[in-house]
Amino acid sequence: MSFSRDFRLGLSGFVRAFRFALDNRMAWMFLIPVLLWVLLAFGLLALLEGPVERLSDWVALRLELPVDAAAQDWWSSAKAFLNGARGVIVPILLKLAVAYLLFVANKYIVLILLSPLLAYASERTEEVLTGRRFPFGGVQLLKDALRGALIALRNGILELAFTVGIWFLTLFVPLLAPVSFILLFIVSAYFYGFSMFDYVFERRRMRIGESVRAVNDSIGAVLANGALFSLVMKLPLLGVMVAPVMASIGAVLATVRKESTLVTIPPQPPSTRLVR
Repeated sequence: MSFSRDFRLGLSGFVRAFRFALDNRMAWMFLIPVLLWVLLAFGLLALLEGPVERLSDWVALRLELPVDAAAQDWWSSAKAFLNGARGVIVPILLKLAVAYLLFVANKYIVLILLSPLLAYASERTEEVLTGRRFPFGGVQLLKDALRGALIALRNGILELAFTVGIWFLTLFVPLLAPVSFILLFIVSAYFYGFSMFDYVFERRRMRIGESVRAVNDSIGAVLANGALFSLVMKLPLLGVMVAPVMASIGAVLATVRKESTLVTIPPQPPSTRLVR
């Protein structure tokens, strides 16, 4: 099957996933990522509040301008004003920086923590599509979730390595900057899609190496799924709410659709003709 057809299957699967979830009583799955995101965001911000406050005090102290209390000139007044403004602005900037870092790290944190839900969403979708029953078991679900978490962690490390390599190359050849942005998006889309399709291939009892080959055989669908996932995840809150579940369901829709078209037609016996 061509790359372009695989790509269309990936796009179609992701787009149809939301309606599929609503039609098959899976809409509740969209609420769990939001609850997880809220708990994670507030929990981490609360945990980091003390260190950030101490860091902001330290930075403000180092940047503080010396002021002569006895002086009444305009420059002393200006320095006093700057010191007061800095004491307000520095904590805000540091908190914004911490929030941005948490947002950047959020995608793989979400993928790792949502592994049990995404494994179940993938499994339930295939049951609905094919009628094949996957007996529910805590041990098997735990194994699927653990593998999903390991895949997400592995992909996060690999994506980070590729990202650093691309930016390092761009530093030496600045003209590559526009190409670098495209490459970074493609790399991100690939590893996003990889995580989602691996849930399907794990049920085929493929090892990670076999799953890598299967992912590369469906590279078009994987990139389409991951690209839409990456774009939707950029929507504030709504992206975290719908993108992971839609990508997980979409990967199954694309895979089952592809497998249904790969039916081999048995060779027909040669026709016999009467020779006159």
